[in-house]
Amino acid sequence: MAPAAATIADLRDDLLQEVFIFLLTPADLIRAALACKPFLRAVRSASFLRRFRRRHPFTCPPVLGCFLDRPIEDHIHGASDPLLLPVSPAAATRRFVKGGDFALSFLPARGLPYPDLWKVLDCRNGSLLLRNRVSGELAVADPFTRRSVSLPAPPAKRPVGYGLVADDVDPSVFQAFCISRAGGGASSGLRALVLSSGDLRWANVAGLALAHKPDLADSRAMQANRSLYWGLKGSDRMMELNTVTMEFAVLELPPPTPSTRQFDFQVIDKGDDGCAGALYLLTMCDFCVEVWGGSEDGSGGLTWKLVDKSVRFQRAMVDMIGKSHFYQHRLDVIGVVAGGLFLRNGDRLLSIDLETMKLRVLSNEEKCPSALIYPYTVAWPPSFLKPTEESA
Repeated sequence: MAPAAATIADLRDDLLQEVFIFLLTPADLIRAALACKPFLRAVRSASFLRRFRRRHPFTCPPVLGCFLDRPIEDHIHGASDPLLLPVSPAAATRRFVKGGDFALSFLPARGLPYPDLWKVLDCRNGSLLLRNRVSGELAVADPFTRRSVSLPAPPAKRPVGYGLVADDVDPSVFQAFCISRAGGGASSGLRALVLSSGDLRWANVAGLALAHKPDLADSRAMQANRSLYWGLKGSDRMMELNTVTMEFAVLELPPPTPSTRQFDFQVIDKGDDGCAGALYLLTMCDFCVEVWGGSEDGSGGLTWKLVDKSVRFQRAMVDMIGKSHFYQHRLDVIGVVAGGLFLRNGDRLLSIDLETMKLRVLSNEEKCPSALIYPYTVAWPPSFLKPTEESA
């Protein structure tokens, strides 16, 4: 008698996962998961979803738009609340954006006469790290679920930077970081405090001595390779905090050239697309975009190598925005997220797809020269793929 033919139900989850890991896009994975219950069960694995996300760092999670956080002065003078500008004109994207409360009206107002008491400090995986302008307390908020977690004010007298690390599968699991000055006089340094969502208590985890009083060039944190990065003001160096080992390091930036004596830079998280242990930076100077790869030199520093050719976008930007507007304002790098470079030119927001090098104007209407702008990504995967049988 011939043996019974094998069916899909006979395939083990680990075998299915080894097939699914080679799917080209997150959309392909979602379609496969919806095909049948065995496929959905195999995909609902936290460890598999982490592997798949690392394999697709530029598309998991998708960038929904740019979150605009206007300063308190704009609100007092009648400007609108914070909002999210969609990066795509697609109706589905706009409906998704409209489903969230990006005005942050669900946050406690503390009874003061103006509505905006909260300043955005960082934005990761659909969650916002905010600080109350009056009390100093912090909060982690999700505009889609309209939920927030109140955090105690960090025990730091001179904070200079903050960072948020949100879990890539469960955004309710997070770590909040506060970087503050330590010491005084001719020599000073930095210390790092961390608060985890599990116990909501601040802990002093790292210290770094510096010869000069440290000042972060931009308190907005960059993130890659399980580390947070900040540029050091007036220096050709940046600071790294490893969020696993809780160790500080100061890293040299790529060597300057006559054409790049001063440039904006952003850390790129390439995930498994990059070399293990390598750090990638995007630099922009005079409309020249370059990608550098840094590898350890054996003495705690990095050796930088140019890995991508530069591309000039000046003519394309002028054609899209208009010469009079373009040259009236400077060009600022907002960030590099999910394979996109986000820029601001006055009240215009632009993006460059680093894979196709396609330039797009995100907004010609919103007046945002004084706004803090954060590229906003949603936590991935969608809720129906969230693990239900394991928490690893």
